[in-house]
Formats: sequence, C-alpha cells, structure tokens
Amino acid sequence: MVASLTRITAAPAVTETAISVSNLSVRYRRNGAVSLSGVDLVIPDGQTVALIGTNGAGKSTLLRCLVRLVEPAEGTITIGGADVTKASRRTLRAIRQDVGFVFQRFHLIPRLTVFHNVVHGAMGRYGSRCAWPLTAPHRVRTQAMESLDRVGLAASAGRRVETLSGGQQQRVAIARMLMQQPRVILADEPVASLDPASANAVMDLMCAIAAERGVTVVVALHQIDLALRYADRVVGLRNGAVELDRAARECDAAQLHSVYTEAVR
Repeated sequence: MVASLTRITAAPAVTETAISVSNLSVRYRRNGAVSLSGVDLVIPDGQTVALIGTNGAGKSTLLRCLVRLVEPAEGTITIGGADVTKASRRTLRAIRQDVGFVFQRFHLIPRLTVFHNVVHGAMGRYGSRCAWPLTAPHRVRTQAMESLDRVGLAASAGRRVETLSGGQQQRVAIARMLMQQPRVILADEPVASLDPASANAVMDLMCAIAAERGVTVVVALHQIDLALRYADRVVGLRNGAVELDRAARECDAAQLHSVYTEAVR
C-alpha cells in the first residue's frame, strides 16, 4: 500500500494570473474511475512549472484538461482570465489559439518538409490558406523562416521531416508552435524520447524562448534533474491529486524522487 503524502505548498508570487484551476476533477468515461481529483493550481504569468509524478499520476490528463481536450467532471479552469470550462466552441477555439502544445511524439507530418510543417502552425490564425506554403500569406512564410532560424533549423527548411533526428524533429515542433504566437505553452513529456544531450538542448531552447517572450510554461517531466534545472516551480501529482507544490529552488532531488516512492518529508 502506498503511503499518503504530506502536501507541501508555497504561495505563488503576487502577479497576473496565466492559469487558474479550482477543484478540478476528471473521471474516465468507461468505468468512472477518477483521473484527477480536487486539483487546485494558480500559475502566474511568465512562470515555468514542471509537473512530475509516475505514469498514470494525471500529468497528461491535467495538461489536456486545461484546454478541454479532456472534459472535466467538475471544477473550473481559466486561462488569461477566460473561463475555459464554460466556453462555447467558438470561444474555446479562440482560447486555444493562445496556447501552444508540444507533444512527446512531435505530431509532425513525416513526408512533408520542415518548412511545410512549420507553416501549418499558423492555420489557427489564418485558416486553410496555410495548408500549403504556396497559398500561405507572405508574412506567414516569413514568420516560418524566422521561427526555424530561432530553433537553429533554417538551413534544413527544405528537408523532409522524416530525415531528421528526434531532437531536430522536436525543434521543428517548437518552431511550429511558435507560429501560434502563444501566451501559454503546455508541453507533455517533450523530451521523454530523446537522449540526454538532445533533451537538454530542447529544454534550453523552449525555456529561453519562453523567457524572451514572457510566456508561461507548464511541462510534464519524468527527469528530476530537468525539473530542478529549468522550472521555477515543481508540482508533484500522485493518483490524480496535487501532493507537492513549491518553488524549485526550495526542492532537492531526494525530495522530488519521494513523489515516486514514499511520503514527501
């Protein structure tokens, strides 16, 4: 039997709120089992938050629930002051345009070029014209090259994505996400499939871009060292509930490892 954890909290700095979650619960449709239970979370503008926890702890569910890719059973979510939980489809689309999502599996189209994949990132703002680079507005094509230059892949714009390494593909995914011009970045295990050097390079890039643009980041990670190195704050989940929430500078590796094993001390 897993010992219960003593919840540790640290009040966030007083600033504008990017994301607010109150009493959020999610249940699986098939059997009604709880995936998230009573989650409360307030994330200020510009903060980088690492979500840690075992597989099945609720990290991915929480990220997807923030933009209603997963529907909550109860509770409220706001992003930039907009109520996500009560939003109509049209309003929800507008909210999602301000949120960039980075996935573990990249979700690129392998046979298309790097440039073509990045141009797709503007479809939320410019519609189907960005399905193909030749029909995309000139400013979109310019922005795509600027985004590729920012991630160090401008010289690879004409290559097919399937010819790139995993770390390069994740950088393409970040460039595509930048085309949304997001205010919030949600990243679900973005470096889980990468070697340590590539993982560090991708985290360096994503956090540097976030700092440059004042973007809020919520990233699910398994690597404790990356959570301590890159996050301002660490939130530990166990069985769908928040069990640890404190500034990264106040944590050590042993304490964060305890989220995966015994009670937090």
